[in-house]
Amino acid sequence: MKIIRYLFLLFFVLTVARPATAQVPELINIQDFRTDAKAAVDSVYNLNFEGAEEQLAVWKDKYPDHPLWTLFEGMQLWWTVLTDLHDRSHDDQFFETMKKTDYRAGKLLHRQPKHVDGLLIRAISNGYMARQYANREQWITSINYGRKAIQAYDYLLDIQPELNDLKLAEGLKLYYLDYIPDEYPMVKTVSWALPDGDKQKGLEAIEEASQNAIFARAEATYFLGNIHYNYENNFGVAVRNFEKLHRQYPNNSYYIRILVKSYYKQSRLDEALKLIESNLQRWEGNDLPDLQVVQEELLTWKGRILEKRGRTDEAIDCYTRAFTLGQELPDTGNRSFYVVSGYLAGKLLAKNGSKDKAKGILNNVIEADAEKAYRRQAEELLAEIN
Repeated sequence: MKIIRYLFLLFFVLTVARPATAQVPELINIQDFRTDAKAAVDSVYNLNFEGAEEQLAVWKDKYPDHPLWTLFEGMQLWWTVLTDLHDRSHDDQFFETMKKTDYRAGKLLHRQPKHVDGLLIRAISNGYMARQYANREQWITSINYGRKAIQAYDYLLDIQPELNDLKLAEGLKLYYLDYIPDEYPMVKTVSWALPDGDKQKGLEAIEEASQNAIFARAEATYFLGNIHYNYENNFGVAVRNFEKLHRQYPNNSYYIRILVKSYYKQSRLDEALKLIESNLQRWEGNDLPDLQVVQEELLTWKGRILEKRGRTDEAIDCYTRAFTLGQELPDTGNRSFYVVSGYLAGKLLAKNGSKDKAKGILNNVIEADAEKAYRRQAEELLAEIN
């Protein structure tokens, strides 16, 4: 009888007497949290990770088991990885953290299957993993994680369709379902089986996400720039989006490098040079992260601008410095800017009569794996010199 009473009491404690822990609140539907989360995401994208943690500290103390905190750890690692994709030393930690995030979201969804936070976290974490596996050309794995992200997204769309973070995925789907059949005739033959797309509505949805989403604002702005630049040929609109990213996240070198490239491609060389010089000085003077990666790329662009302006000696200096940095960075042979800066340095050195220096650099270039066209030109130039 005592055992029965004990078991009943234990059952009561484990079930009835613990209602407070049974339901995890949906933080994303709390206005104060949305405000703090936006600020924290902005801090992550500006590589101010401590600032992001401070912004969410009150919420983390109140709900320590919420899977959001693991997601933010993964987002910080994402920027560590993305800043230099040639450096694979953080990949394992990134994937482990995002898988842990998905697992914790899954535990929450097991208890509360329609939990908006859990579904959103599952969609985001699997989306990040799909992107990184694609970066590593592990296509099947990428597709599997992408499918899991889409499943969570579709379920969210049924539960809370007005959620602004869904607008990015919806906009991309609408845009590409309209764009791809027109551009790829093979797809057009089966386009009747695909949902209808609408490029304009897609762009409008992405724009809405860039203004109002919590987690997807910066990504939406990036995709707006990318679509307008690469598909719509609206270069002015594209650059304005890249400028917006640089203004909002000045310590994020990824966005600086995109903007410099865009200025250069649009022959806005004065703006490109000003941006390069100010940020090289800022990175060197303030001990900002990934200095060598920033220098390698920006010095190559600076050399190209100076070469166009006939400042050959200064261009050679920029190219050779970038080339040397590439030798010190991970995965040297696959670094595009290592090959490009090396070829351009060798070309100018040969032109100036410094043939031995040119041959030394060009011999390294032709042994690399990146940028086949530049390697071919390096081989041709070596043949001329010899």
